[in-house]
Amino acid sequence: MTNRVKKELISLSIFLIVVVSFLSGWYVIKPDHHGIVGELEENKFILYPTKVNPDEEPFTPEIYFLKNTKVSGKISSIKDLDEKQEIKVWIEVFEGQYIAKKIKITKE
Repeated sequence: MTNRVKKELISLSIFLIVVVSFLSGWYVIKPDHHGIVGELEENKFILYPTKVNPDEEPFTPEIYFLKNTKVSGKISSIKDLDEKQEIKVWIEVFEGQYIAKKIKITKE
């Protein structure tokens, strides 16, 4: 093998490592759900989808939130969460309930 071939193989290997790292990182930070807040109560809300397929029943999970749920975007506190805000939410399933770990407000 010539030096040029070795350099190209090393360059290709580095490129593949960077691409795989980027894609796996994107998968980890990707939100679990995206939708609109509805029926907001003291510690939970219904997440309505932003786009609905008329042929399918929409998935509208009941999302619970805690005092330590992280909030980012246009508000910084869970107390400021309002209905009809478009959000991205990262969840953890605990005993069959969806618990919000992080909520990011995308639109008011």
